[in-house]
Amino acid sequence: MTRKQAFHLLITFLFATVARSQNAKTDSAGAATALKSLWSICRNVDFGDPTTAKLRTFFKAAAFILYRGDDKKRAWKDFANYSSPGEKKGVDAVCTHINETVNRDSAYKIVKYLTQKESEGLWLVLIVSYNREGTEKKAAFAFLKINQRFGLGDIV
Repeated sequence: MTRKQAFHLLITFLFATVARSQNAKTDSAGAATALKSLWSICRNVDFGDPTTAKLRTFFKAAAFILYRGDDKKRAWKDFANYSSPGEKKGVDAVCTHINETVNRDSAYKIVKYLTQKESEGLWLVLIVSYNREGTEKKAAFAFLKINQRFGLGDIV
């Protein structure tokens, strides 16, 4: 390998590393923004909104929650459809869980960001620390990026 080839290889490697680092920063910020939006939607339901009266309490949250049902074509590849009774139940359960945990502490902190490659894709995991009844708790919120949007797939 000539010096020039080695130099080009090194430059290519460095650019690829910087690009991955930039994507990780962008993706972690995007996942955090989606998480905060979801928390806000679950906490601040607008009961004066006619759509809320028609579709019910947490319809806006469906746009941030992944479909996890039996349809293999949609599972982990699509967002929840709040018009479907089963999917509505799942969205409501997620918002209820959020409202009973993290949303009770306005001083929560996102303390860690991880990525995990799985069969569904690259999971972006935000570890959140919050206080519940005087005790520090932690929860992991796992997101997948679907069509340039981040969708919550699981809470642990």
